[in-house]
Amino acid sequence: MAFRPPIRIASGGTIGGTTLGAVYGMNSASMAVLGSLVSLVGLGIFDDNRVILSLSLFIAASLSLPLVLFTGSLINLLTRKYVFSIGAGIAILGNFLFMLDMPLAFIIANTCRMAGAGLVMMCISLYTMDFISRPQLASTESRKMLFSGMAWLVFPFLGSWMWVNIDGRAPFLISIMALAALLGTFWWLRISEADLIRRPDAKNLNFIRNVRNYFQNPHMRVAYLIAVARSSSWVVFFTYGPIYMHDAGIAPEWIGLFMGAIMSVLLFSGRFAHFAEYIGIRKAILCSFLMAGGSMIVLGLLPEATIWGLVLLLLASLGFDMLDIVGNIPFMRMVTPKIRTEMTSVFSTWREMSFVVTPGLATLILLFTDISGLFLLLGIALVGAGFLTRTMPIRVD
Repeated sequence: MAFRPPIRIASGGTIGGTTLGAVYGMNSASMAVLGSLVSLVGLGIFDDNRVILSLSLFIAASLSLPLVLFTGSLINLLTRKYVFSIGAGIAILGNFLFMLDMPLAFIIANTCRMAGAGLVMMCISLYTMDFISRPQLASTESRKMLFSGMAWLVFPFLGSWMWVNIDGRAPFLISIMALAALLGTFWWLRISEADLIRRPDAKNLNFIRNVRNYFQNPHMRVAYLIAVARSSSWVVFFTYGPIYMHDAGIAPEWIGLFMGAIMSVLLFSGRFAHFAEYIGIRKAILCSFLMAGGSMIVLGLLPEATIWGLVLLLLASLGFDMLDIVGNIPFMRMVTPKIRTEMTSVFSTWREMSFVVTPGLATLILLFTDISGLFLLLGIALVGAGFLTRTMPIRVD
Protein backbone atom coordinates (compact mmCIF):
# COMPACT_ATOMS: atom_id res chain seq x y z
CA MET A 1 0.00 0.00 0.00
CA ALA A 2 1.46 3.35 -1.05
CA PHE A 3 2.22 5.83 1.71
CA ARG A 4 0.27 9.09 1.42
CA PRO A 5 1.61 12.11 3.35
CA PRO A 6 -0.98 13.48 5.80
CA ILE A 7 -3.03 16.51 4.89
CA ARG A 8 -1.41 19.12 7.07
CA ILE A 9 -4.39 21.47 6.82
CA ALA A 10 -7.42 19.24 7.12
CA SER A 11 -10.88 19.97 5.75
CA GLY A 12 -12.55 20.04 9.14
CA GLY A 13 -11.86 23.69 9.82
CA THR A 14 -8.51 23.26 11.57
CA ILE A 15 -6.76 25.89 9.47
CA GLY A 16 -5.95 28.99 11.49
CA GLY A 17 -5.35 32.66 10.91
CA THR A 18 -1.61 32.26 11.53
CA THR A 19 -1.23 29.79 8.65
CA LEU A 20 -3.24 31.96 6.31
CA GLY A 21 -1.29 34.98 7.51
CA ALA A 22 2.03 33.31 6.71
CA VAL A 23 0.88 32.41 3.19
CA TYR A 24 -0.45 35.93 2.70
CA GLY A 25 2.80 37.38 4.02
CA MET A 26 4.99 35.46 1.58
CA ASN A 27 2.79 36.59 -1.28
CA SER A 28 3.04 40.16 0.03
CA ALA A 29 6.85 39.88 0.15
CA SER A 30 6.95 38.97 -3.55
CA MET A 31 4.91 42.09 -4.35
CA ALA A 32 6.49 44.42 -1.78
CA VAL A 33 10.01 44.08 -3.16
CA LEU A 34 8.66 45.69 -6.35
CA GLY A 35 6.34 48.09 -4.53
CA SER A 36 8.44 51.21 -4.99
CA LEU A 37 10.12 50.10 -8.22
CA VAL A 38 7.52 49.49 -10.91
CA SER A 39 6.82 53.20 -11.40
CA LEU A 40 10.50 54.14 -11.28
CA VAL A 41 11.41 51.41 -13.77
CA GLY A 42 8.55 52.54 -16.00
CA LEU A 43 9.66 56.18 -15.87
CA GLY A 44 13.09 55.10 -17.08
CA ILE A 45 11.67 52.99 -19.90
CA PHE A 46 9.24 55.70 -21.05
CA ASP A 47 11.63 58.66 -20.67
CA ASP A 48 9.85 60.18 -17.64
CA ASN A 49 6.53 60.41 -19.50
CA ARG A 50 3.94 59.90 -16.77
CA VAL A 51 0.98 59.81 -19.11
CA ILE A 52 2.53 56.99 -21.16
CA LEU A 53 3.40 55.16 -17.93
CA SER A 54 -0.23 55.34 -16.78
CA LEU A 55 -1.41 54.23 -20.21
CA SER A 56 0.93 51.21 -20.14
CA LEU A 57 -0.46 50.16 -16.75
CA PHE A 58 -3.99 50.57 -18.10
CA ILE A 59 -3.21 48.31 -21.06
CA ALA A 60 -1.59 45.69 -18.81
CA ALA A 61 -4.56 45.65 -16.44
CA SER A 62 -7.00 45.35 -19.36
CA LEU A 63 -5.08 42.34 -20.67
CA SER A 64 -5.03 40.63 -17.26
CA LEU A 65 -8.73 41.17 -16.58
CA PRO A 66 -10.22 38.31 -18.70
CA LEU A 67 -8.17 35.63 -16.93
CA VAL A 68 -9.30 36.76 -13.50
CA LEU A 69 -12.92 37.24 -14.59
CA PHE A 70 -13.17 33.55 -15.39
CA THR A 71 -11.28 32.29 -12.35
CA GLY A 72 -14.43 30.51 -11.16
CA SER A 73 -14.51 28.38 -14.31
CA LEU A 74 -10.78 27.76 -13.98
CA ILE A 75 -11.22 26.56 -10.40
CA ASN A 76 -14.08 24.31 -11.46
CA LEU A 77 -11.84 22.78 -14.12
CA LEU A 78 -8.55 22.48 -12.22
CA THR A 79 -9.37 22.95 -8.47
CA ARG A 80 -8.00 25.74 -6.30
CA LYS A 81 -4.57 24.30 -5.59
CA TYR A 82 -3.67 24.27 -9.28
CA VAL A 83 -5.15 27.73 -9.89
CA PHE A 84 -3.08 29.01 -6.95
CA SER A 85 0.03 27.42 -8.49
CA ILE A 86 -0.72 28.83 -11.94
CA GLY A 87 -1.09 32.30 -10.43
CA ALA A 88 2.27 32.08 -8.70
CA GLY A 89 3.86 30.73 -11.90
CA ILE A 90 2.49 33.62 -13.97
CA ALA A 91 3.88 36.10 -11.42
CA ILE A 92 7.30 34.44 -11.67
CA LEU A 93 7.19 34.80 -15.46
CA GLY A 94 6.38 38.48 -15.05
CA ASN A 95 9.50 39.03 -12.96
CA PHE A 96 11.68 37.53 -15.68
CA LEU A 97 10.06 39.84 -18.24
CA PHE A 98 10.72 42.91 -16.08
CA MET A 99 14.44 42.20 -16.37
CA LEU A 100 14.33 42.70 -20.16
CA ASP A 101 13.89 46.46 -19.59
CA MET A 102 11.87 47.02 -22.79
CA PRO A 103 8.50 48.80 -23.28
CA LEU A 104 6.60 45.77 -24.59
CA ALA A 105 8.17 43.46 -21.99
CA PHE A 106 7.24 46.00 -19.28
CA ILE A 107 3.58 45.90 -20.32
CA ILE A 108 3.47 42.08 -20.51
CA ALA A 109 5.35 41.81 -17.19
CA ASN A 110 2.74 44.00 -15.50
CA THR A 111 0.01 41.91 -17.09
CA CYS A 112 1.55 38.78 -15.53
CA ARG A 113 2.06 40.56 -12.19
CA MET A 114 -1.59 41.61 -12.00
CA ALA A 115 -3.05 38.33 -13.27
CA GLY A 116 -0.89 36.24 -10.96
CA ALA A 117 -1.78 38.36 -7.95
CA GLY A 118 -5.47 38.13 -8.83
CA LEU A 119 -5.49 34.32 -9.00
CA VAL A 120 -3.48 33.86 -5.80
CA MET A 121 -5.49 36.41 -3.81
CA MET A 122 -8.80 34.92 -4.88
CA CYS A 123 -7.70 31.47 -3.72
CA ILE A 124 -6.55 32.89 -0.37
CA SER A 125 -9.92 34.64 0.05
CA LEU A 126 -11.78 31.39 -0.64
CA TYR A 127 -9.67 29.46 1.85
CA THR A 128 -10.29 32.19 4.44
CA MET A 129 -14.06 31.92 4.03
CA ASP A 130 -13.89 28.11 4.02
CA PHE A 131 -12.03 27.65 7.28
CA ILE A 132 -12.54 30.80 9.38
CA SER A 133 -15.76 31.32 11.32
CA ARG A 134 -17.68 34.58 11.05
CA PRO A 135 -16.68 35.87 14.52
CA GLN A 136 -12.99 35.25 13.72
CA LEU A 137 -12.92 36.99 10.34
CA ALA A 138 -11.79 40.39 11.67
CA SER A 139 -8.95 38.91 13.74
CA THR A 140 -7.86 36.68 10.85
CA GLU A 141 -7.83 39.60 8.43
CA SER A 142 -5.77 41.62 10.92
CA ARG A 143 -3.31 38.72 11.25
CA LYS A 144 -2.94 38.59 7.49
CA MET A 145 -2.28 42.33 7.51
CA LEU A 146 0.30 41.86 10.28
CA PHE A 147 2.31 39.40 8.18
CA SER A 148 1.80 41.63 5.17
CA GLY A 149 2.99 44.63 7.19
CA MET A 150 6.23 42.88 8.12
CA ALA A 151 6.84 42.22 4.43
CA TRP A 152 6.03 45.78 3.40
CA LEU A 153 8.22 47.18 6.18
CA VAL A 154 11.38 45.49 4.84
CA PHE A 155 11.08 44.56 1.17
CA PRO A 156 10.32 47.92 -0.53
CA PHE A 157 13.57 49.34 0.84
CA LEU A 158 15.44 46.13 0.03
CA GLY A 159 14.17 46.29 -3.54
CA SER A 160 14.96 49.93 -4.24
CA TRP A 161 18.35 49.78 -2.51
CA MET A 162 19.42 46.68 -4.46
CA TRP A 163 18.11 48.18 -7.70
CA VAL A 164 20.38 51.22 -7.29
CA ASN A 165 23.42 49.77 -5.52
CA ILE A 166 23.73 46.13 -6.66
CA ASP A 167 21.98 45.28 -9.92
CA GLY A 168 18.80 46.31 -11.70
CA ARG A 169 17.74 42.66 -11.87
CA ALA A 170 18.29 41.87 -8.18
CA PRO A 171 14.83 42.91 -6.88
CA PHE A 172 13.09 40.76 -9.47
CA LEU A 173 15.22 37.77 -8.49
CA ILE A 174 14.24 38.33 -4.85
CA SER A 175 10.57 38.41 -5.88
CA ILE A 176 11.03 35.15 -7.78
CA MET A 177 12.58 33.52 -4.69
CA ALA A 178 9.67 34.72 -2.52
CA LEU A 179 7.16 33.25 -4.97
CA ALA A 180 9.09 29.96 -5.07
CA ALA A 181 8.98 29.84 -1.26
CA LEU A 182 5.25 30.57 -1.39
CA LEU A 183 4.65 27.69 -3.80
CA GLY A 184 6.79 25.30 -1.77
CA THR A 185 5.01 26.19 1.47
CA PHE A 186 1.57 25.93 -0.13
CA TRP A 187 2.19 22.44 -1.45
CA TRP A 188 3.81 21.37 1.82
CA LEU A 189 0.65 22.44 3.66
CA ARG A 190 -1.55 20.37 1.32
CA ILE A 191 -4.64 22.51 1.94
CA SER A 192 -7.79 20.59 1.03
CA GLU A 193 -11.31 21.71 0.17
CA ALA A 194 -13.62 22.37 3.10
CA ASP A 195 -16.43 19.83 3.57
CA LEU A 196 -19.22 22.40 3.34
CA ILE A 197 -18.11 23.64 -0.07
CA ARG A 198 -19.70 21.84 -2.98
CA ARG A 199 -18.21 21.74 -6.45
CA PRO A 200 -20.01 24.50 -8.37
CA ASP A 201 -22.36 23.51 -11.14
CA ALA A 202 -20.81 24.45 -14.47
CA LYS A 203 -23.95 26.34 -15.50
CA ASN A 204 -23.57 28.55 -12.42
CA LEU A 205 -20.09 29.61 -13.54
CA ASN A 206 -21.48 31.69 -16.39
CA PHE A 207 -19.70 34.90 -15.50
CA ILE A 208 -22.20 37.26 -17.16
CA ARG A 209 -25.07 35.64 -15.27
CA ASN A 210 -23.12 35.77 -12.01
CA VAL A 211 -22.38 39.47 -12.53
CA ARG A 212 -26.08 40.14 -13.04
CA ASN A 213 -27.03 38.15 -9.95
CA TYR A 214 -24.32 39.80 -7.88
CA PHE A 215 -25.17 43.40 -8.71
CA GLN A 216 -28.90 42.87 -8.32
CA ASN A 217 -28.20 42.81 -4.58
CA PRO A 218 -27.71 46.41 -3.34
CA HIS A 219 -25.65 45.31 -0.33
CA MET A 220 -23.28 43.36 -2.58
CA ARG A 221 -22.90 46.48 -4.70
CA VAL A 222 -21.75 48.41 -1.63
CA ALA A 223 -19.31 45.62 -0.71
CA TYR A 224 -17.85 45.86 -4.22
CA LEU A 225 -17.62 49.65 -3.96
CA ILE A 226 -15.61 49.38 -0.74
CA ALA A 227 -13.19 46.88 -2.29
CA VAL A 228 -12.67 48.86 -5.51
CA ALA A 229 -12.21 52.16 -3.66
CA ARG A 230 -9.58 50.84 -1.26
CA SER A 231 -7.74 48.95 -3.99
CA SER A 232 -7.74 52.03 -6.23
CA SER A 233 -6.26 53.99 -3.32
CA TRP A 234 -3.37 51.55 -3.04
CA VAL A 235 -2.87 51.63 -6.82
CA VAL A 236 -2.49 55.41 -6.64
CA PHE A 237 -0.29 55.13 -3.55
CA PHE A 238 2.17 52.63 -5.04
CA THR A 239 2.13 53.99 -8.59
CA TYR A 240 2.27 57.72 -7.93
CA GLY A 241 3.54 57.82 -4.35
CA PRO A 242 7.13 56.98 -5.42
CA ILE A 243 6.88 59.61 -8.18
CA TYR A 244 5.72 62.19 -5.61
CA MET A 245 8.67 61.30 -3.39
CA HIS A 246 11.02 61.58 -6.36
CA ASP A 247 9.62 65.06 -7.07
CA ALA A 248 10.07 65.94 -3.39
CA GLY A 249 13.81 65.30 -3.76
CA ILE A 250 14.16 61.84 -2.20
CA ALA A 251 16.91 59.74 -3.79
CA PRO A 252 15.60 56.59 -5.56
CA GLU A 253 17.42 54.17 -3.25
CA TRP A 254 15.69 55.71 -0.23
CA ILE A 255 12.18 55.84 -1.65
CA GLY A 256 11.66 52.20 -0.66
CA LEU A 257 12.66 53.07 2.92
CA PHE A 258 10.04 55.80 3.08
CA MET A 259 7.42 53.53 1.53
CA GLY A 260 8.23 50.81 4.06
CA ALA A 261 8.05 53.30 6.94
CA ILE A 262 4.62 54.45 5.80
CA MET A 263 3.46 50.84 5.41
CA SER A 264 4.67 50.00 8.93
CA VAL A 265 1.22 50.97 10.19
CA LEU A 266 0.17 47.49 9.09
CA LEU A 267 2.01 46.17 12.15
CA PHE A 268 -0.78 47.67 14.26
CA SER A 269 -3.46 45.73 12.41
CA GLY A 270 -4.49 43.84 15.54
CA ARG A 271 -5.25 47.10 17.34
CA PHE A 272 -7.21 48.35 14.36
CA ALA A 273 -9.24 45.12 14.27
CA HIS A 274 -10.13 45.42 17.98
CA PHE A 275 -11.13 49.05 17.43
CA ALA A 276 -13.30 48.07 14.44
CA GLU A 277 -15.05 45.35 16.43
CA TYR A 278 -15.58 47.80 19.33
CA ILE A 279 -17.23 50.59 17.32
CA GLY A 280 -18.75 48.31 14.67
CA ILE A 281 -17.55 47.32 11.21
CA ARG A 282 -19.81 49.82 9.45
CA LYS A 283 -18.59 52.80 11.49
CA ALA A 284 -14.99 51.67 11.12
CA ILE A 285 -15.34 51.60 7.34
CA LEU A 286 -16.88 55.09 7.29
CA CYS A 287 -14.17 56.53 9.56
CA SER A 288 -11.46 54.92 7.41
CA PHE A 289 -12.81 56.44 4.23
CA LEU A 290 -13.07 59.88 5.82
CA MET A 291 -9.52 59.75 7.23
CA ALA A 292 -8.00 58.56 3.96
CA GLY A 293 -10.06 60.90 1.80
CA GLY A 294 -9.43 63.95 3.97
CA SER A 295 -5.68 63.33 4.02
CA MET A 296 -5.53 62.95 0.23
CA ILE A 297 -7.53 66.14 -0.28
CA VAL A 298 -5.11 68.16 1.89
CA LEU A 299 -2.14 66.51 0.12
CA GLY A 300 -3.57 67.47 -3.26
CA LEU A 301 -3.99 71.08 -2.14
CA LEU A 302 -0.31 71.50 -1.23
CA PRO A 303 1.32 73.90 -3.73
CA GLU A 304 4.26 71.58 -4.51
CA ALA A 305 5.75 68.20 -3.67
CA THR A 306 7.32 68.44 -0.23
CA ILE A 307 8.70 66.19 2.48
CA TRP A 308 5.74 67.19 4.66
CA GLY A 309 3.48 65.46 2.18
CA LEU A 310 4.81 62.17 3.54
CA VAL A 311 2.95 62.87 6.80
CA LEU A 312 -0.29 63.13 4.87
CA LEU A 313 0.54 59.94 2.96
CA LEU A 314 1.04 58.25 6.33
CA LEU A 315 -2.36 59.42 7.59
CA ALA A 316 -4.00 58.27 4.37
CA SER A 317 -2.32 54.87 4.66
CA LEU A 318 -3.86 54.49 8.14
CA GLY A 319 -7.26 54.70 6.50
CA PHE A 320 -6.23 52.37 3.67
CA ASP A 321 -4.93 49.86 6.20
CA MET A 322 -8.16 49.85 8.19
CA LEU A 323 -10.07 49.28 4.96
CA ASP A 324 -7.75 46.36 4.16
CA ILE A 325 -8.56 44.81 7.54
CA VAL A 326 -12.34 45.25 7.53
CA GLY A 327 -13.16 46.07 3.90
CA ASN A 328 -13.78 42.44 2.84
CA ILE A 329 -15.85 41.55 5.91
CA PRO A 330 -19.18 42.88 4.55
CA PHE A 331 -18.93 40.50 1.60
CA MET A 332 -17.67 37.57 3.69
CA ARG A 333 -20.52 37.92 6.20
CA MET A 334 -23.23 38.27 3.57
CA VAL A 335 -22.31 35.58 1.03
CA THR A 336 -23.51 32.03 1.69
CA PRO A 337 -21.46 28.83 1.17
CA LYS A 338 -23.92 27.67 -1.50
CA ILE A 339 -22.87 30.40 -3.94
CA ARG A 340 -19.48 31.29 -2.50
CA THR A 341 -17.29 30.38 -5.47
CA GLU A 342 -19.64 31.98 -8.00
CA MET A 343 -20.00 35.24 -6.08
CA THR A 344 -16.32 35.36 -5.11
CA SER A 345 -15.38 35.10 -8.79
CA VAL A 346 -17.32 38.35 -9.29
CA PHE A 347 -16.30 40.09 -6.06
CA SER A 348 -12.61 39.30 -6.59
CA THR A 349 -12.60 41.38 -9.75
CA TRP A 350 -12.36 44.48 -7.50
CA ARG A 351 -8.59 44.18 -7.72
CA GLU A 352 -8.47 43.96 -11.51
CA MET A 353 -11.20 46.58 -11.87
CA SER A 354 -9.14 49.02 -9.81
CA PHE A 355 -6.03 48.14 -11.82
CA VAL A 356 -7.93 48.98 -15.03
CA VAL A 357 -9.99 51.98 -13.92
CA THR A 358 -7.36 53.78 -11.83
CA PRO A 359 -4.52 54.10 -14.39
CA GLY A 360 -7.10 54.71 -17.12
CA LEU A 361 -8.61 57.66 -15.27
CA ALA A 362 -5.15 58.79 -14.13
CA THR A 363 -4.04 58.95 -17.78
CA LEU A 364 -6.89 61.35 -18.55
CA ILE A 365 -6.39 63.40 -15.37
CA LEU A 366 -2.65 63.80 -15.93
CA LEU A 367 -3.34 65.27 -19.36
CA PHE A 368 -4.81 68.31 -17.60
CA THR A 369 -3.13 68.42 -14.19
CA ASP A 370 -0.28 66.97 -12.15
CA ILE A 371 -0.06 64.28 -9.47
CA SER A 372 -1.39 66.68 -6.81
CA GLY A 373 -4.59 67.05 -8.82
CA LEU A 374 -4.85 63.27 -9.00
CA PHE A 375 -4.50 63.03 -5.20
CA LEU A 376 -7.18 65.71 -4.73
CA LEU A 377 -9.71 63.92 -6.93
CA LEU A 378 -8.98 60.60 -5.21
CA GLY A 379 -9.64 62.19 -1.82
CA ILE A 380 -12.99 63.57 -2.95
CA ALA A 381 -13.97 60.16 -4.35
CA LEU A 382 -13.04 58.41 -1.08
CA VAL A 383 -15.12 60.79 1.03
CA GLY A 384 -18.09 60.23 -1.29
CA ALA A 385 -17.63 56.45 -1.17
CA GLY A 386 -17.53 56.60 2.62
CA PHE A 387 -20.97 58.13 2.87
CA LEU A 388 -22.40 55.61 0.39
CA THR A 389 -21.33 52.74 2.69
CA ARG A 390 -23.79 53.88 5.36
CA THR A 391 -26.48 51.78 3.63
CA MET A 392 -24.87 48.47 4.71
CA PRO A 393 -27.12 46.16 6.81
CA ILE A 394 -26.61 45.81 10.57
CA ARG A 395 -25.63 42.13 10.25
CA VAL A 396 -22.25 43.25 8.86
CA ASP A 397 -21.32 44.28 12.43
